[in-house]
Amino acid sequence: MYAIINTKLVMEDGILFDGRLVFDGDRILCAGRACEVEIPEGAQVIDAQGRYTTPGFIDIHCHGAGDFNFNEDPLGNAAHFLRHGTTTVLPTLYMNLTAEQMIEGAERIMEASKTGAGRIIGGLYMEGPYMGAFGSFQDGIVWTKPIDEAAYRPLVDRLAPWVRVWAIDPSRERIEEFMRYVKSRNPGAIFALGHSRATAAECRRVAHLGVRVQTHHGDSGKVQGRAQGTVGAGCDEYTLYNPDMYAELICDEVGVHVVPDMVKLVVRTKGVERMILISDSMCDKHKYKNNEAEGIVYGPDLNYDDRGWLAGSHLTLDNACRNLMTHTGYGLCHAIRFATANPARMLGIFDEVGSLAPGKRANLLIMDDAVHIEKVILNGEIQ
Repeated sequence: MYAIINTKLVMEDGILFDGRLVFDGDRILCAGRACEVEIPEGAQVIDAQGRYTTPGFIDIHCHGAGDFNFNEDPLGNAAHFLRHGTTTVLPTLYMNLTAEQMIEGAERIMEASKTGAGRIIGGLYMEGPYMGAFGSFQDGIVWTKPIDEAAYRPLVDRLAPWVRVWAIDPSRERIEEFMRYVKSRNPGAIFALGHSRATAAECRRVAHLGVRVQTHHGDSGKVQGRAQGTVGAGCDEYTLYNPDMYAELICDEVGVHVVPDMVKLVVRTKGVERMILISDSMCDKHKYKNNEAEGIVYGPDLNYDDRGWLAGSHLTLDNACRNLMTHTGYGLCHAIRFATANPARMLGIFDEVGSLAPGKRANLLIMDDAVHIEKVILNGEIQ
């Protein structure tokens, strides 16, 4: 049993500046004001020295880091992100993998989830197979043919128990057939509006099948151009005006993925309850550089593909929280919520993780006010 003392507790809707938290095994026993929480006899004391205690980060969209993506080195990637405070992660597979490669990578990832740092793996996020056939690493996208049951059925049958989120393009012909088949194999599956030039009307058409979130808002859902004097509405706009939709946000250091003024607009429009910070981190084995000749802006924490186009990031959620506060003026409590409670609610796992409520898993971080992680606790174990 442990007691964290001399700490500020970051709760879902506020901060307790005189906090104390007790956990035993992998569960939080109590969290509240120091005057209300007794230290049990025999408990080991962790003195936070005035730092903040928060829930562990939940990164729902993360491909990998360093020299390998999750499908290649799941344990190495899990250890990297755990050091930066991520205690739940959804490794993300992209549509440049064949069905066989997706299945092989998923099996490797889920086997790794049984041990060590791999225990942070909480399922999969599929960026494909049926998003728009454009985006980063465009020359390598393999899912460009019409949607075919013979192609997707073996993939869905194998991955359905593990996949929490499937990103789709609502404008692709027969996409509803694919979505219905996914639901037949896993009724709890969530769909994301992925790389798409669909109209808002096309988004609405498939929404009832479980569309709850948009893949990295502002960088995946621009509608096709329309005639002069008219304004179209696509996935971005649908996400902004629909109060039930969550918006993923890549918040990099210099505001390349989404410029700071747009970050402010998205947060103001969606409200603090529907924003989700993601890393969209990718490996950097090829060391691709941005293509300035085509106006591609450089960012020190961003990734680029073989054409020099923007392709995810090298973010971790501690940095993303810090960047969010820099760009918007929102405080620590909001930033932490965007990386904990909100993704937990979207995934339907808020009863287990995402806040400091008693009974939840003891996935905890101790940090300073600039989100520099001092201590990580996973399932009650100090890392």
